[in-house]
Amino acid sequence: MSNAAPERRTQEERKAESERKIIRAAIKIFAKQGYLRTTLNQVGEEAGYTGGLISHRFGSKAGLMQAVIKNIGRRFMQDQIGDAVDQASAEESLKNYIKIYMSEVTLREGTLRALYVIMGEALGGAEDIQADVAQFNADARDAVAKIIERGIEQGEFNKDVNPTAAAVLITGMLRGVVMQYLFDHKAFNVKKDLPLLQRAAIGGLK
Repeated sequence: MSNAAPERRTQEERKAESERKIIRAAIKIFAKQGYLRTTLNQVGEEAGYTGGLISHRFGSKAGLMQAVIKNIGRRFMQDQIGDAVDQASAEESLKNYIKIYMSEVTLREGTLRALYVIMGEALGGAEDIQADVAQFNADARDAVAKIIERGIEQGEFNKDVNPTAAAVLITGMLRGVVMQYLFDHKAFNVKKDLPLLQRAAIGGLK
């Protein structure tokens, strides 16, 4: 039996772990009570750290929110989407995008709820986060637009389609469906009604 002491983590590893815990705590609280009503001390208590540490790491509550938005976007676009939209067919890529987007609402409902609460507050009194939310939305639309552009180049979609405008409409449709689901799970059956949502998006591009 080995009596070797457990390997000690580096300072960077401890810092990364604490930041993950803080971001998870912030997402949980944002989902419950929103960004405006949340304090750094509340997040710290949930994460097991002090509000002062969070302020030191992220600078401010707006800085923490920026980290939350980046974390959500990175996890979705890199970890969830990844190679799923890198199909030979742009149509299949778009279908996969829609499928993964909608699966998030059942796999990570709390995270999506936090995101939608943040977006709603950005339209109102939370002026300090408007630019970050706007950029998050722009990145989401750009991902869809690139798939559509590829479909036009490959002759799958109508050449007269405006990729930017189409991306706005498709993103808006997905966001609207998710919002209704968050209010009432009976409003949309993700598994059963997904093909209808995919056909509605693809049909407008043909």
